[in-house]
Parts: sequence; structure tokens; C-alpha cells
Amino acid sequence: MMRFGITLIVSFLFFAFVNAQPFGHPAIKNADEIVYYGLDFSNAKMIGTEGFSNPDDIKARFFRAWNMVIVNESDKYDLKKAFKKDVIRRDFSVIDERNSLPDADELVINSDYKISREDVEAIIKNYTGEYDSGVGLVFIIESFSKTGEIGKMWVTFFDIGSKEVLLTRRYSGEPGGFGLRNYWVRSVYNVINQVGKDYAEWLMDKKR
Repeated sequence: MMRFGITLIVSFLFFAFVNAQPFGHPAIKNADEIVYYGLDFSNAKMIGTEGFSNPDDIKARFFRAWNMVIVNESDKYDLKKAFKKDVIRRDFSVIDERNSLPDADELVINSDYKISREDVEAIIKNYTGEYDSGVGLVFIIESFSKTGEIGKMWVTFFDIGSKEVLLTRRYSGEPGGFGLRNYWVRSVYNVINQVGKDYAEWLMDKKR
């Protein structure tokens, strides 16, 4: 009984440590610039048929539209501020290809859906873009759920050369606004703000 109790406590502490890790990594902190790869919908699901009635249109038009909001409204979706970088370059060549992969007939579901860290690592291994070195940043979208009124995504930093995931965490953001485009991209906006706070707190932690 005591051994079970100790095992349970150790497991809990490990789980708490993993999920409480600040958004920090020396390679990320020390990089003068990062390359932003956009929103990757290659493994995403839209949950709730009432909220996503035209999956063909979502794939053909909205995957790109959601990405372009962040580019065209960069002052609002401020990645430089969130990650304390003077330079953030963009390479959308990868996601332009990857966002064509989902089957529109299987894009919208009415059940829960998750992707794992292993899934994230497998996705990154397939990245071949315009840059061959440096630190990459991509938001791997897990789901936009109309039934749960939430957008879930893996914010992921990786080494561009080795395609090694440096750090990835699942974040959730509430949607909001008018129209399908604005409503769901708001969840990304809220996640950027959350990640920015985590990152700023890590930089201020003198013990790390």
C-alpha cells in the first residue's frame, strides 16, 4: 500500500513538472531571430457539423485565410513582442503544401479528438522549407471545436536543420468575433497572448 502511495505521488509530481514547464529553452532564448511557419492544419479536425457546414470551403479558403490574418494584422498578432525577438522571418512554403493534405470529407467530426507529442514530432520531421538552419516556430492546430467553443493547438519550436522538436506545448484559446474567419482566428490570438506571458515569466526567472 505504501509503495503504491509513493508511486502515485511520484507520478503526480512528474505530471505536474511536465505540464508546468515554462516556455523556455536556451536555443530559443539565444536565437537572434526565429522563422515562423504559420498554422499547420494537416492533422486538424473541426468539431461540430453545425459550426462547420462546408468542409470543402474550410480547406480551400479558410486554412489560408486564418494564416493571412496573422500576417496582415501582425501588430495585433504580435509574435515579436510575445517571444522578445527583433526579427521574425516567415516561411509558408511548408504549410501551403501541408494544408492541402487533409481529406475534406473527414475534416469535420462530432467527437473528441487529440493529437500527441509524438504526432507533433512526426509532423516536424516532414518539414522541408526555404531555410536550412535556425529555430522554427509553428502552431500545429489540433482542433477548432464548435461544440466546446475552443481552439486547441500545439505551439512548437524546432531546430530547422535537425528537425528536432525543442519544445512543444498544447494550448487552448477561446474563439470570438463575427464571421467564421475572425471567430476562429481569435483563438490563436488568445494563445499567442498566453504563450507570451509564459515566455516573459521564464525570462524573468533568474534561476534558469
